[in-house]
Amino acid sequence: MKNFSRLISIIFLSFSVLLLFYVFYRAQIYHSGAQFDYYLKYYFITFLFIILSFISFFIPKKLRVNIAIASITILIFIYLFEGYLIIKSNLDKKQIRKNNAEIYKKYSDINYDVRSWVEVYQNLKKENPAWVVSIKPSEFIFEKNLSYLPLSGLPNRKTLIPCNENGYYPSFLSDRHGFNNPDLVWDKNEIDFLLVGDSQLLGYCVNEPSTMAGVLRGLNGRKNNIINLGYGGHEPLMEYAVLKEYFNFKKTKRVVWFLYDRDLEDLGRELANPILLN
Repeated sequence: MKNFSRLISIIFLSFSVLLLFYVFYRAQIYHSGAQFDYYLKYYFITFLFIILSFISFFIPKKLRVNIAIASITILIFIYLFEGYLIIKSNLDKKQIRKNNAEIYKKYSDINYDVRSWVEVYQNLKKENPAWVVSIKPSEFIFEKNLSYLPLSGLPNRKTLIPCNENGYYPSFLSDRHGFNNPDLVWDKNEIDFLLVGDSQLLGYCVNEPSTMAGVLRGLNGRKNNIINLGYGGHEPLMEYAVLKEYFNFKKTKRVVWFLYDRDLEDLGRELANPILLN
């Protein structure tokens, strides 16, 4: 009993120290310190675990064993309950999609696409292997050893947007730079509007002409004189980088920057990226 109870304390202490190293790795190395505020609560929890681990060496052996058994039982229950919630959530999502499909069909007489975006993408790839999915450039911010940072999608490709808010998954044919534009707009001698922004500007859940750029083209009457440089996941420094890369001062009359105020919270993440910092 004595050796077993001491072993419990050693395992608890070892686990707490390893957890501390993992939190440090995620906060200071993987995210380069940019999300310290987010990981602060995890630092607090791991230090609490370490303190409790040391205390466990000095409490009665029998009590130590009982606490360990109770803790393991609670942990098993928590994971079982979490598994139940995950299964229930997936079933609820399927039921919600089914209900949405019935309502959508009733009021629009159009079939609601109840498939996941993965299923849609797989079917499209069977028809044409050149199809791609719109991936947010911000996903690459913490990638190590990159010599460049993508600011858009792949050029001249049919691109699926993984969003279904209106009964369908939107798509677009990207231009030579991977943005949502008619490619010939880059050959124009004069640009009326150069638009910069994030997923809302890209038109993340709608097809043309329902995007902001599409509506502006319709109002403007000069369909190919508007360049849309919006893309999902763009943050302030990324949007500035887009301007640095693609803004032609001589050809462009107006620049309109669509800035979502909560994007300012992501500046810390961007400042941790040496490419964006340059």
